[in-house]
Amino acid sequence: MKKIVVLLALLLLAGCQKEEKKPEADFDMFVFSFATDAANFSIKFTPGDSIYMKTSPVDYFYSVLTEEKTDSVYSIIKEINFAEYDTVYTNENIVDGASFKFYKAKNDTINWIYVYENKTPKKLYEIADKIIELQKGQRWTPFIGKQDFGNLDYIELPNPVN
Repeated sequence: MKKIVVLLALLLLAGCQKEEKKPEADFDMFVFSFATDAANFSIKFTPGDSIYMKTSPVDYFYSVLTEEKTDSVYSIIKEINFAEYDTVYTNENIVDGASFKFYKAKNDTINWIYVYENKTPKKLYEIADKIIELQKGQRWTPFIGKQDFGNLDYIELPNPVN
């Protein structure tokens, strides 16, 4: 009888192990925009697994992230401490190069950082690279309708070809 009670107690303890806490979204909307001569896009992340891409003023796409990628997105976004950085990093002497922008909205609070120079803190480039890598391999489906991508100032998406 004691063995059965001990066995049941062990099974109960094993079943009640604390689950690993998953990252949660600390944003209502997060947009990452990237522009070079060869590629221009904005990706919108919202709490959940759906993401949206905008490649021109009229071209929208959506995709669904795996649970693992969703957790990665939340973790990556949490790495950006907006209060730690300037809002704009530019260099007027650069005429061609990569630019990117982080835009985060939570309730009525909006934070953003725009980068178009090479003297930007390295951490911002590392975060941008992580987001670019994360979206690779996603299956993008055309989306009929519009999506709010927040303030895309500084990011120039190409105009549609007529």
